[in-house]
Amino acid sequence: MVLGQILRLSSGSDSPVIDGLTGTALRGAATKSDAVFTRGLHQHPHGELFLLRSGYLKSQSPNGRWLIPAGHLCWVPPFTEHGADTDNTDGVRIYLARDLCGVLPGEPCVMRSTPLILAVIDRLAAPATSRKALTGPEKRLLGVLCDEIEQARSSPILLPMPQDIRLRRTAEKLLSCLHDQGDLDSLAVEAGMSRRSFTRNFKLDTGLPIGEWRQIARLMQGIDMLAAGKSVTETAFSLGYDSISSFVTLCQRHTGMSPKFLSRAVTGK
Repeated sequence: MVLGQILRLSSGSDSPVIDGLTGTALRGAATKSDAVFTRGLHQHPHGELFLLRSGYLKSQSPNGRWLIPAGHLCWVPPFTEHGADTDNTDGVRIYLARDLCGVLPGEPCVMRSTPLILAVIDRLAAPATSRKALTGPEKRLLGVLCDEIEQARSSPILLPMPQDIRLRRTAEKLLSCLHDQGDLDSLAVEAGMSRRSFTRNFKLDTGLPIGEWRQIARLMQGIDMLAAGKSVTETAFSLGYDSISSFVTLCQRHTGMSPKFLSRAVTGK
């Protein structure tokens, strides 16, 4: 299961550039946090691989939002704008100099980890120190990792954000109160459009019908609540569902898992 997709930096962005390499070719480190950590939109002049062993990662770009549970590897090429929230995570992060990123995908991607991916990441990240240059075997390992990434890519479920200012305002409002069952006519009036124009423009802008967009938004919030220890029943009713079965159906349709197994995936419990 992967929710969302990392998106390429748009031109003219003024998000800060954070250099995690400072002149070295590769830096690997174990990352562990028992608390919530938030970092706003930023970019790196280098590539970043992040293997999430436990916990989950929420992230965003100017174009969309996504959530990545444990057991996945995230690849972010140089100068890709992204922000993140992590909660009780344990993983491995590797920074790669820009001239070494050519063997990896040119676009950001997320994939399920495989035994081979785990082995390669562990080899590259150990010892957890910076290297001025990669050895021949290490460069070949990057090539193997690239091949495995192509094989293991997941099909993400993306929650795209509208770019039209009126539709984006409506989307932001919906995200702030997902339990609200506001009808289409009310949403259209708030956006200053007819119902027909609203539904047509929303789908053109996001690629999703408004109803499906709201379902995915609720699911992302539901995962957040499950990860925080909320019960399936409390989560379902807090999101505005009349029955637990409706929330169960939503989870199974978009993730292939019941809320119970979904909760285990994001909490590791």
